[in-house]
Amino acid sequence: MSSSPFTETNRHRSIAAIAASIATVSLAVLSYSSSSSNNKTASVPTVPRETYETRNLNSVSSDSGLSTPEDQQKYGTFHQSGFGGLQNRGHRTGEKAYRRSLEGEDEYGPPAVIIPVSAVPHAVPSLTEHNINNFHGHYVHDEHRSPFASFLYNRTKEEREAEQVEYTVKMNAVREEWGAWDFGEEYTEIRPLANFDKTPYKDMKNADFPTNSWQTDEKYTRRFIEEGKKLVTRVKEGVYAEYGHATKDLTTPEEIAARDELFQVVISEAAPAARTSGVSWITPKGFDALVKKLLHGMKTNDEFYYVMGGHSAAAGHGNNFHQQYTMQFANIMEPIFHKLGMRLIAKNLAMGGYGTSHYAFGSSTLYGETDIIMWDSAMTEHDGGIMDLFWKQASIGGERVPILIDGGGSTFNNLEEETGNNLWAGGRLNGEGIMPTATSMEHVLTLPFATRYQVCDANAKDVCNLEKYHDFCWVTRSDYNPTQRLAGKIQGQASWHPGDRHHQFNSRKMILLFLKAFDAALDKWVTGMDAEGFPLKESHWHVGDDYVNLQTTLAASMSGPGLNETECYKFASRAAGSLEKACTMTVSGMTEFTPVNRGHYNSIHYHVQRASNGYSPADSYPVPNYEGINVLPLEWKIPEGEIDLHAIAIASTYAPPHFENPCDEDDDTEEAEDSRRVLRAKAKVDASINTVDHGLTKVQPLSRNLLTYDDVVKPGIGWELALIDTDGYCDGSQMSSCKRNGPCPLAGTNDGRSTLNGNGLSGWLVINIPRVKLGYIFAKLQWWWPRNMAFTKDWTEVNNGIELQGGSRNLKAPPIDWPEDIEVDIAVNGKIVRTFNYTEFKPMATEIAYNEAFYLLLDDESVVAGDKYEEIKLGLRIRSQIGAGLASFGVTHIYYA
Repeated sequence: MSSSPFTETNRHRSIAAIAASIATVSLAVLSYSSSSSNNKTASVPTVPRETYETRNLNSVSSDSGLSTPEDQQKYGTFHQSGFGGLQNRGHRTGEKAYRRSLEGEDEYGPPAVIIPVSAVPHAVPSLTEHNINNFHGHYVHDEHRSPFASFLYNRTKEEREAEQVEYTVKMNAVREEWGAWDFGEEYTEIRPLANFDKTPYKDMKNADFPTNSWQTDEKYTRRFIEEGKKLVTRVKEGVYAEYGHATKDLTTPEEIAARDELFQVVISEAAPAARTSGVSWITPKGFDALVKKLLHGMKTNDEFYYVMGGHSAAAGHGNNFHQQYTMQFANIMEPIFHKLGMRLIAKNLAMGGYGTSHYAFGSSTLYGETDIIMWDSAMTEHDGGIMDLFWKQASIGGERVPILIDGGGSTFNNLEEETGNNLWAGGRLNGEGIMPTATSMEHVLTLPFATRYQVCDANAKDVCNLEKYHDFCWVTRSDYNPTQRLAGKIQGQASWHPGDRHHQFNSRKMILLFLKAFDAALDKWVTGMDAEGFPLKESHWHVGDDYVNLQTTLAASMSGPGLNETECYKFASRAAGSLEKACTMTVSGMTEFTPVNRGHYNSIHYHVQRASNGYSPADSYPVPNYEGINVLPLEWKIPEGEIDLHAIAIASTYAPPHFENPCDEDDDTEEAEDSRRVLRAKAKVDASINTVDHGLTKVQPLSRNLLTYDDVVKPGIGWELALIDTDGYCDGSQMSSCKRNGPCPLAGTNDGRSTLNGNGLSGWLVINIPRVKLGYIFAKLQWWWPRNMAFTKDWTEVNNGIELQGGSRNLKAPPIDWPEDIEVDIAVNGKIVRTFNYTEFKPMATEIAYNEAFYLLLDDESVVAGDKYEEIKLGLRIRSQIGAGLASFGVTHIYYA
């Protein structure tokens, strides 16, 4: 299969290569080039820029296509409220504009954009067109169009108009009581944009910003900072009020001080003791790093990556995806980041049934770039070695160095020493004393809406379980009716999986940390200018040297004396295949599991080479039954009179947009029929995609002849993509659109465990592995399943199959063992380089973490000729004469360096 349309930068480096790479970046501005050094252990090639045109529906950092003042007014510019309007597909104007733009009528659609590519050679691609389009954000953050008045609801025009009137009244009341974003552009011409294409880390010198860019305008900057301070303050006050501690209700300085202690962000060298007051904590150097990151992001209009890995409770099982705490953080913070000139990408990359090690081994590409990375897997992982692997791979794996956030139960091992006493870390606290204790059902209903059913005394313990979940599998739409049987509730509602209000409280803990950091960043901006002049000196906001120094120090400790005493090393050495090298280098990965950074672009099947007859298991990956946004359940509206923090965050003083071409705003019938027509046409296309004849329809009679295996490495037609329980774009972000074909289309759950299955009849699985240099490849396999694949059940020859089916592991019964004559061939670029027999391969089935076993397939630098990073073609084949159907496994992850 062809490579991704997005640049896949080099992620495959020894520790020496990391140090050399980042040191080089710190000395000079790098140009894009395809050349690399001749030093095999120290070179990192620069990356040629690739572009990918898409529709820009979020102008926060990609508005280079706005060539006229009219365009800027139409789509919004930096530091304005650019969500909604023509970009809101939840309303007929935006939906028609989007469809017409796809048809080439650009006058109705927003400008095309280029997905940013970093000038740092070891940066990890972490954006796709889905993140830029951000359909969900434009739908929910539109301050002038009620999300509950969308034409997509199966409601009358009068009902939707009533919703809109109610929303307009509410937003006006919010602006009146809380204030609103009130920042406007006085410059009458188009401002030039800074081009960071050849500026590592976007650390542009002040003198190099274009004349008349906003960064060169002191008046603009000071007005922006003033407005930013007001925004941060009112959202913080909104959190206080949401939980019943509004400043207006406190009458004395002592009461305010007591409230502030409850909601405090503790700056401490180590995690505070249990039951300490406060919502979160962070090390002093971690807080300084976060402040500088935010300053840098505001100055350069950069992305900010907030990533979480964890178990099922962290993933939000039992709830709708947007009710999980990372998504609730994004729901409030995304419009704040947007007004402050940044794009927030928040990713919930947790999943049930697993911990984090299967992603941590390939953290750089599986988690992607991170500014914050949270570990929340205490329910399934108690091994300090897994945490050591998680933190270290995240820290060295990309352009950015993240602040490490403990979601509860983690340890940072020796990272303080290994980072040269420069630990950027923090965590959540319990928030003791914030929640009121309910004594009865009657009492619960008198409490602030956000605090209800959370804490109950002994006499009312059952009350707290009455409204634990507020989940919905479907909301009836005007444009689409599911044909599959729908479930009555979302799966995973268990005592150990918290409900949406618990997730909301956890989100507020991190929101308060960020509001404190934004406040400090804006203050530092002002004091720096007051003391040293305008513009703010580079030392206050350039991040490159900080990243280089921390990564260099940590990299040296990871490969230096005492390596075999680290917790990571001890953990990795438990694998029969010897994975210790993964504790000394950056490792990349691809997986069939979801969610994953960049969704299907980082799947294995996306990189599988097609057979000569055109077959690829990737063709069975389903397309969603419908596209666009998921509407919100009407029951999620905040009741009248209660605090709506989201409304406070999105409010501005800007007038509703007016368009010369309203696209037949009132034509319900035409709009609904247009939507249905698009869905019908899409269904026909999808049906044709999933019914292609791959030459697998020929059934052969059973035979007892010996199977013939030759040494020609060519893609086989017996590998199947199985256990497919996801569809669509599943990157774990607020922009994802996943699992729309299942029994709960509205759930939005990204959690899926597909596999690539093969056996002794399947032939070769050939995978294009990008940028390998050290010849180090291992895999996560499910050895126990499948057995006697239905896909090959009537085959008597290699590469002659009939149908695609799946199965699952029976954990109650021991799995059937492999035949003793099983052999697994490994090929590189068409040449067999290694063959494992049963006694060599089976020991690697030992699990070293919960449900996780890893198989070292290759450790040979000689497979890559010369000193350049290369794409190689990795081949896997299973052979057996006595039980070809039993000689099978499922491939879930491939790791490479």
